[in-house]
Amino acid sequence: MADQTKQATAQTEQGRADGAPELLHFDETETDLNALKWIDAPGILVFWVLAVVVFLQFFTRYVLNDSLAWTEEVARYLLILVCFLGAITATRRGAHITLEFLMRMVPPRLAKALTVLSQTITLGFFASMTWIGIELTQKTRQKMISLPIPKAWIYTICVVALGLMAFYSAIWLWRRLRQSPEDLVRSLDDHLPTD
Repeated sequence: MADQTKQATAQTEQGRADGAPELLHFDETETDLNALKWIDAPGILVFWVLAVVVFLQFFTRYVLNDSLAWTEEVARYLLILVCFLGAITATRRGAHITLEFLMRMVPPRLAKALTVLSQTITLGFFASMTWIGIELTQKTRQKMISLPIPKAWIYTICVVALGLMAFYSAIWLWRRLRQSPEDLVRSLDDHLPTD
């Protein structure tokens, strides 16, 4: 009884009422950098450049009270590039969001057919967006407002990213076509965390 009273007192002192559920415990896991490839480096690099530009924007605006005009526009375009370059990594790993619960509810053959259909649509989307992006890049003659950098350069990076996503989608489609239905359903659990 005395132990329970001590625990209740300690929990109340921590700001928790009697009968409150136990605190959540998070296990810190080490970040595994082995999954990174050379193709992920541009996205990481642009992310850090974006961080520096945003810090510079904050510092000059709120500390020096004299904001640099180019930082806002450059940060906007860098954020766009981070999204496109990061999507290459997600596509390469097959980590884009999918409706896995549906694949678990249907028979394996239907799950394979739905997965192949989904991957085909994804490949078609990336390929068509690459084509549209090429046309847009060829028509763009504008430069950034604050810096003399052609917007076509930014669009070109996005187009290359879309082309790489189409390439990796084609690889995933090929893998899914060669996989047996049972292996495909089993592979849905490969990326889930284990206890």
